[in-house]
Amino acid sequence: MFAIVTTAVDAIANSANSFSDGAILAISAVSFGLIGGLLAFLANRLWFRHWPKHDAYDDKLGEAAHSSVLGFSAFVLALLISNGLTTLSETDKAVRLEATTIYRLGRELDALGPSGGAAKQALASYAQDVAQDEWPRLATQPVALSPLVQKNLDDLWTAVRAIQESQAATAPSRSDFRSDLSKLIAQIETSRSGRLSIATLNIPEDFWVLLVLFVIAASVLSGRDTAHRFGIQINMMHMSAIGLATGMVVVLDNPFRGDTSIGPEIIQHALTPF
Repeated sequence: MFAIVTTAVDAIANSANSFSDGAILAISAVSFGLIGGLLAFLANRLWFRHWPKHDAYDDKLGEAAHSSVLGFSAFVLALLISNGLTTLSETDKAVRLEATTIYRLGRELDALGPSGGAAKQALASYAQDVAQDEWPRLATQPVALSPLVQKNLDDLWTAVRAIQESQAATAPSRSDFRSDLSKLIAQIETSRSGRLSIATLNIPEDFWVLLVLFVIAASVLSGRDTAHRFGIQINMMHMSAIGLATGMVVVLDNPFRGDTSIGPEIIQHALTPF
């Protein structure tokens, strides 16, 4: 069960990259509405219709169970949406901090003149490759970092070490120069690792399993009475509302994916003066 759900979640996450947020919400609403209506219809035909006689207590018990299942579904969805909004906010702060660090390092390298040219070029390549190559990798399952970006960092370290050795030979009194540049690069590497950690902090499969089971149970309980056309429409609208909330969870689950996410532009243009 968990393996099936994991595979399905990864497939949905990767498929979501090709759709806008509006399309994801629409697809979720329509899918939940149709599937919920079909499950209710089948439950009535294949199960509840065989038990046509039930008293007021049975009806009250069925209504209580139905309301409880819907309440549990709403509770799980609220947790997932809250988690997604929190992750989105934390990602925005982390990316802005990384962009600020890149800008500060670029400013220090500019102050060195021609001797900082190689390091500045490596830093500029880092910002571009993060936006063009690493960002799509963070939005796709399984999440991975870009080897191009890692090479940019290695080139940056090499160029900065050469600058530090040259400065140590010509100006040994500037003992703080080596630590300043190294500290800024280390902060960039830490921010990059933080982006990977955020991208891998997906919603646990257990929550998806719970949500699917609650939705199935709610749909089945909706079919305990034979519904006419109006009742079927109301049930489908109800399940579509749950589908909209589920679509919002999919939208918020990956902060590097689509419209409602953190774009790479702030890092791509980090070396541009504010």
